Amino acid sequence: MANHPVKYNRNQKNNHQNQTETWKHNWEVMKPFVRFGFKAMAIIGGALISIIKLVPELLDHHKDPPKKDNRIIKI
Repeated sequence: MANHPVKYNRNQKNNHQNQTETWKHNWEVMKPFVRFGFKAMAIIGGALISIIKLVPELLDHHKDPPKKDNRIIKI
């Protein structure tokens, strides 16, 4: 579609003012979702950090103790 110039309408409010009102309205509608998203990301990030901190401890816990084998095998 081609962009056609729009005729000026004197009864219409200033375009900038309409755009500002639209942005304010959109922000008021989306604010709860944005807050939920940030809180969810914080919770997921905290869980990932705690898991990463636990991994070395779990690996150390499952290591087998070194075996002392003094046998010499002759072929």
